[in-house]
Amino acid sequence: MSLNISSINALEHRSKTYKIFDGGGLFLLVHPNGSKYWRLKYRYQGTEKIIALGTFGKNKNQVTLAEARQKAQDIKKQLKDGIDPSEKRKQDKIENINAFSNIALEWIDKKSNKWTTGHTEDVKHTLERDVFPYVGNEPINKITTQDLLSVLRKIEKRGSLEVLKKIRQRCNNIFIYAKVMGYISSNPAEGLELVLKSPVRKNFNSIELSELPELVNAIKTHALEPTTRTGLLLALYTFQRTNDIRGALWTEFDLKAGLWSIPASRHKMKRDQLVPLPKQAIEALKALHSITGQFPFVFASTHKPLKQPMSENAMLYALYRMGFRGRMTVHGFRHLASTALNEMGYDSRFIEKQLSHEDKNTIRGTYNKAKHFPERADMVQQWADFVDRADGSNIVPIGLKKT
Repeated sequence: MSLNISSINALEHRSKTYKIFDGGGLFLLVHPNGSKYWRLKYRYQGTEKIIALGTFGKNKNQVTLAEARQKAQDIKKQLKDGIDPSEKRKQDKIENINAFSNIALEWIDKKSNKWTTGHTEDVKHTLERDVFPYVGNEPINKITTQDLLSVLRKIEKRGSLEVLKKIRQRCNNIFIYAKVMGYISSNPAEGLELVLKSPVRKNFNSIELSELPELVNAIKTHALEPTTRTGLLLALYTFQRTNDIRGALWTEFDLKAGLWSIPASRHKMKRDQLVPLPKQAIEALKALHSITGQFPFVFASTHKPLKQPMSENAMLYALYRMGFRGRMTVHGFRHLASTALNEMGYDSRFIEKQLSHEDKNTIRGTYNKAKHFPERADMVQQWADFVDRADGSNIVPIGLKKT
């Protein structure tokens, strides 16, 4: 006799677990505590088996009578097609564990100890946005070159060639990792660079030194968020990388001593960097401290100041609004300072150290975060004074000996 909701709800509790059948091998397993579990008895190649179909109920993760009957019908169709439903379930579970998204996250976890937090989040975000929606749930060993090419073509079509290059490289590294770990036997990402468009390499836009007065005046007078204005000034005065500035913490600064210690965990080159601060930067940071000093981040987000800094494009978009689109990027500040200081006659070692460029000479390359610090402090102060004068016509050497 078939079950109905009333008969199921009326089932009595017994001291031992018992079965109540619905028909066609479908039954409820009723436990002494009253909980009820759907089961289906079936035969496959002469062997009797039982498969679980879930817990009876109408809540989100439970299975109603109608749903249990539909599941039973689906399983019987599998049997008709020669499939053992129990073995298929085991295989599906393995494939879910080995889904591309899971292996990708596993790879990120393995690599994250060598990456900055910001880079780790960027890698994860780009994959979640541009790859996971299309092949994230696919078993990694079933993804073909054409599958991956189809995903990457979507990025290529929208013209995001820099993003395309990064994601292609990241997918390639994920598949290399999967191959080494034994998840796959061949890499479907191999050779895709040959059929995809490549970005045209361009130098970061930078204005001429003669245009410096316009830039300085715009930063100091344009209507900007205090964090954005101070970030731009710090970039201009110290010519540090955008991400190092954006993610700066108040604990990294000793404003009395004029020091900024960027830890290796946040630094692109994965090493500590000691940055001298000119008095102009110190004054700007002191003013900002009255606004964001209660938060961890110097350049705290206006929306989530306790959790994150200002957006990665806040300073760049500010330059756009000030009329520098296509003329200047925040990274271009580094090029501007490097070019000007070299023209002014400063020792290239001091400039390169301030830029935190890696010394390719294996003997000199032994790293010392405080190397040439007094000379760099003097150079940065004189550069900041030069910036504040904003007179690009007076390019003269001022001070440091060439050694």
